[in-house]
Amino acid sequence: MDIQPAHLDRLAAELPGSVHLPDTAGYAETLGRVFFPDASRRRPACVVSPATTGDVATVMRAANECGLGVTVRGGGLSSNCVADGAVLLDLSRHMNSARQEGDRVVVAGGATVGAMLDALAPAGRIVPVGIAAHAGFGLMSRGGVGYFTRSLGLTIDHLVEVELVLPSGRVVRLSDESGGHDADLWWAVRGCAPPFGVITSATLRTHKAGPVWVDRMVLGLDALPTYFRVAPRVPRHTMMGAVLGYSDLVPGEPIFFVYTTCSSQDATDIAESRLAASEVENASRHRYYRSEMTGRYLSGLPEYTPPGAGGADPAPLSLPEPGDRRGSFYGKAVFVGPTLDESVAQALAKQVRAAPTPFCRIDFQQTGGALADVGDTDTAFWGRGSEWNIPLNAIWDDAADGPACLNWARDTIAVLAGHTTGFYSVEVRPGFAETDAELEAAFGGNLERLRALRAAYDPRGVFSTYPL
Repeated sequence: MDIQPAHLDRLAAELPGSVHLPDTAGYAETLGRVFFPDASRRRPACVVSPATTGDVATVMRAANECGLGVTVRGGGLSSNCVADGAVLLDLSRHMNSARQEGDRVVVAGGATVGAMLDALAPAGRIVPVGIAAHAGFGLMSRGGVGYFTRSLGLTIDHLVEVELVLPSGRVVRLSDESGGHDADLWWAVRGCAPPFGVITSATLRTHKAGPVWVDRMVLGLDALPTYFRVAPRVPRHTMMGAVLGYSDLVPGEPIFFVYTTCSSQDATDIAESRLAASEVENASRHRYYRSEMTGRYLSGLPEYTPPGAGGADPAPLSLPEPGDRRGSFYGKAVFVGPTLDESVAQALAKQVRAAPTPFCRIDFQQTGGALADVGDTDTAFWGRGSEWNIPLNAIWDDAADGPACLNWARDTIAVLAGHTTGFYSVEVRPGFAETDAELEAAFGGNLERLRALRAAYDPRGVFSTYPL
């Protein structure tokens, strides 16, 4: 149902000062801070900035009774956090706290992973998250793949309790102690929370962790087959990630950037990680850059992107400011097994050379290890046997490059088709020809159960903008 003036009046009366209509400062400011370019250009019916779980429940009851759609902005990195004509719940404005409690951390629904890690830093504790500090619960509740995945698992594997506001407005607290229907929801939110409700608070287990050792190399594409052979052999304390793309370090030529981390502080373990990186380096005739360092996870580590001219560190990823010029982005992320070989390396090298813009890139986030310690059906997350998550990013500034970038991204995904074990649901977007196939790959044998739960908990489609 399209939102009517009476609906907006109801929200404004029940949440005075929290409802921002189009063309107001609060509305523009919220959209201007959304990272994803296409999402920032959409036109929600209104923006609501709740201050409490009760406020969120009020919005959900009104939306459910009136048949309105709702999206949620936490970190603001997702394409699906804004939809035309829907109510946009902006949790980031007021519900953004994080606090340590012993070996746990309690995080509000609008907090970023960076805020969570900052709260833990004085105690030298961490939760494994992705590679960007700006991510929120949209990513955390769908997986959370990053530098510690091989040694500690996914972010969702550390959830202890979740406070969830259902489409009906009912507030539930979910944990391993949940029974009956709540047990089904607890299973679902660990891998697929956005279609079921709004996470307003969560408690996660933490780990003691010291500095992370990092080795970075920029090589020629000829090292890619050796990388595919070496990376699956590294121990759990090591993550050997990579990027195929472009850098001003080597103008006009595609490069292979290898980013190796070791989470152990043992000198022998670090030496083992260094040796694995050197084996990849020695396979290339073109060695443009290599450096190593140690730093605190996550803010003390270099960006997961190639260095620039002269080896300059890339600028940290930042959220946009309202009014900033925005380009366009088309992303996909597939999980693959340890079967990537020389023929795949050659095909990917051909693809990166054919990239329509120098901003296009193919990432390799190594998984394996502890990812498989949890079964595919133990949570909603599917694809636990993968060796890599491969985010593929087509990025362009000129609208004329759009069709070529979309075709390039799809052709690159096709190169990996014979090795794909799953699809990362954070990159599934509605409205594309491939959406249904991506959902099948993202949730596999869990999809039927998830759809049945959704039909039971959101029969009026309050969260229908989130594909499932």
